[in-house]
Amino acid sequence: MSATAQDVEQKITSNDMVVFQSNWCPFCQQAVSALRSQGFDPLVIEVDADMKAALAEKCGSGSVPKVFVKGQFIGGCNDGGLGGTLPLLANGKIAEMMKS
Repeated sequence: MSATAQDVEQKITSNDMVVFQSNWCPFCQQAVSALRSQGFDPLVIEVDADMKAALAEKCGSGSVPKVFVKGQFIGGCNDGGLGGTLPLLANGKIAEMMKS
């Protein structure tokens, strides 16, 4: 495992909620804004090329956002992982995950 992959893994495992994003990405901004509007305070990390590569290896794609809750990849803004940030906020799954 590369140093970057280890750093990504450490961030995921040591924080309840992590969003890997790019500032220029509207889906990233939407996901972070939606989480904050529901009272969550995710650790937001601006990705570089090495982090994107490590996330691609871990999750199967290099796109952002990549959102993790309690160490589990929940998806991007609208899809992926367990279904995506917005759908999982709407159905209460993220709130449920954060209580455990």
